[in-house]
Amino acid sequence: MARIAWYSNSCAIPSGYGQQSAQVLHRMVKDGHEVALTANHGAQVMMNCAHGHIILPEGLMRYSIDAAPENMRAWFENRKDAFGVVLFDLWPLVGVDAFKDLNLACWTPVDHQPAPPLVAKFLKDGGHHAIAMSRFGEQMLLDAGQPRAELTYIPHAIDRTVFSDMGKDARSAMGFEPDDFVVVTNAANRGRIPVRKGFGSMADAMSRFMADRKDVKWMLHTEPNGHSEGVNLPRLMTAVGIDAQRVRYPHPVHWRNGIPDTAIAAMLSASDVQLLTSMGEGFGIPAVEGMSTGTPCVVSDFSAQAELIGPHSHKVKVQREWDEFQVSFFAIPNVDEIYKALQAVYEETKAGKVDRAAVRAATEQYEADTVYEQSWKPLIELMTARTKQPAQPQPNRAQRRAKR
Repeated sequence: MARIAWYSNSCAIPSGYGQQSAQVLHRMVKDGHEVALTANHGAQVMMNCAHGHIILPEGLMRYSIDAAPENMRAWFENRKDAFGVVLFDLWPLVGVDAFKDLNLACWTPVDHQPAPPLVAKFLKDGGHHAIAMSRFGEQMLLDAGQPRAELTYIPHAIDRTVFSDMGKDARSAMGFEPDDFVVVTNAANRGRIPVRKGFGSMADAMSRFMADRKDVKWMLHTEPNGHSEGVNLPRLMTAVGIDAQRVRYPHPVHWRNGIPDTAIAAMLSASDVQLLTSMGEGFGIPAVEGMSTGTPCVVSDFSAQAELIGPHSHKVKVQREWDEFQVSFFAIPNVDEIYKALQAVYEETKAGKVDRAAVRAATEQYEADTVYEQSWKPLIELMTARTKQPAQPQPNRAQRRAKR
């Protein structure tokens, strides 16, 4: 059995990274592997997970870059079958030399085209194995020079026994009528420059759609006021002319204290379409969760999100947008195309032509047990047998001049 150190959000919190950490780690423990999670968020003190592994606390520096390499090295105990997994963005880790000599597999999001240079640099400088969350990310990493032998594709996963079609009963709790056409957006409200989740484009399209269709209501499952350096959504609704009475947000107490997956599944099941036209996604787990309940999805035709959708769902045209911070391109969805996609789902829904079972069936490949058996078990074998190649030292300025 392997000895594995995992660096990401704590599996005790309901963030995207936290949920993915829990799914994989708990299955690793069940398989008999020795596992420790070194947290960069969600663990102020050391904890013992009920599933049988320890959760090491956050460090003093941002992203726990002081604690994580030391925790991994101590956990490995010089064992040849030991390796680490990084489930996090790689660009903040560039320059942290303590990661370089560790045997790491980096499960990293790529939501730009091309892959941001700092992502490729971290992998190259450390000679690390890469795990792509999407086929899009896989191709971007190959284009950036990641060796094929040092690259594995493993998608994010969900528990489809939880995310199943639970019917429309949750509409009353959401404040909607049985005959309303309900649009839901489940997206983290973080980021202003750029607004990665594309709230402005979505609101612009929804303003036009709601003006045409008086039975349309919008559930935004997010923190609405922009407290995490996000967008003030009520102010945005006013700016585009959307009636505040037709928009719902989570109750602040529920949002702060945590909303169980079963409640999210009920909300998605009670909806008619998910609107998730972001500027870029490393994966896009809300789209898969929604489709697993039978709810079609409208996404941007860019990055990972475009490869997720199935029957009755739509991907809308985009134009690329330069992101100076990442030195690469995001994408802006076309508002007219969003409007047309929403109209198409509306017409199909009202005509009774949406086959929700077919929408759900398209998510079978993302079932957590399936992904673990087909992808994580081979990855564990690969990493325990891997002989880490030392990174090639980069020539200094004098050496580069001498070669000229």
